[in-house]
Amino acid sequence: MAEPETNKTAKAGEKPGPGRFICIDCGREVRIDSSDEDLVKCPTCACEMYNCLPMTHIRPDIKTPEDVLNPPERKKPENH
Repeated sequence: MAEPETNKTAKAGEKPGPGRFICIDCGREVRIDSSDEDLVKCPTCACEMYNCLPMTHIRPDIKTPEDVLNPPERKKPENH
């Protein structure tokens, strides 16, 4: 599955909120589950810049950090 296009970046030390963050140098993925969690330097190459893939790219019904902790129920398909 292709990753959604994103222009947003985040730097180590920021609190970007829940989501996936891809190191711009080596491609290592770091995940953050809390809006209070700091983004760390890349564990692989110590780079400080990441491309952001926030939860809103994964599930469009996730709009706030609180939604990540208590995601809205998915609607069931109306197929009989």
